[in-house]
Amino acid sequence: MIRRHVVQAIFRRNFAAYFGSPTGYVFIAVFVVLSAAMAFWRDLFFTNNLANLEPLNRFFPYLLLFFVPAVAMAIWAEERKQGTDELLFTLPARDLEIVLGKYFAGLGIYAVALGFSLSHVVVLGFLGKPDPGVMIGTYLGYGLLGAALLAVAMTASLLTSSQTVAFILGALFCAVPVFLGDAGAISGGRLQEWLEGLGLDAAFGDLSSGVVSLGSLVYFASLTTLFIYLNLVLLARRHTEGGGAWAHFSARWVSILVIGIALGIFAARTGARVDLTSERLHTLTKATR
Repeated sequence: MIRRHVVQAIFRRNFAAYFGSPTGYVFIAVFVVLSAAMAFWRDLFFTNNLANLEPLNRFFPYLLLFFVPAVAMAIWAEERKQGTDELLFTLPARDLEIVLGKYFAGLGIYAVALGFSLSHVVVLGFLGKPDPGVMIGTYLGYGLLGAALLAVAMTASLLTSSQTVAFILGALFCAVPVFLGDAGAISGGRLQEWLEGLGLDAAFGDLSSGVVSLGSLVYFASLTTLFIYLNLVLLARRHTEGGGAWAHFSARWVSILVIGIALGIFAARTGARVDLTSERLHTLTKATR
């Protein structure tokens, strides 16, 4: 049973620490400015002549390759550098409660940055009439994408006591799901289909176009769960000696990976989806059926 007050205490500690220095505000300001530049880049935005964030959607995963590791790099690395991790693990708190508290703190920081980026929607309202359903789906995609990559970047932060190294490792780890789809396009054949299914392009593409599909939700939930559990596996090394427990936790992590892939395939084949666009652009009419 997860104790909510323990998770909340760790959340408040890490969330306040991030905004305790100007660095946190600088990262958020840079994120908003760069996303605005990508969203309203003249050659793309005004050529499309559509009141949506499609130009930003093309580059948003690449933007998160730098922003999410910047948020996650201090979550574990700073604890190890200052030696406060030893004190943290002597407290009456379970590993899962500590991991969730730190994860929700990082997620809260990312949510603040996304909140400020809603100014892009205000600008779209002045320039045209954005589809509310598309905007909801787009920001749902931004949120789930950032939540999944945050769990990945936290794993990198757990491997080192240097924030710089944690940032670099976090960017490298997050690059794997971001570029898997491109790697599939290079390979071709059945391997291409398999790699593109493991990449986040299809899942994020559905949400950013205003379609909430079961496959997309399962993909991001599985990726997040997989790497949160990997944090627990790495923490288990602090409490156990020998390779037996380590092999046991690794086997469980591989099992979760297989389950996640199986659930993703099943969800994609069900075809369950909700079209949020006001004109039902992604839904066949009765006459067409």
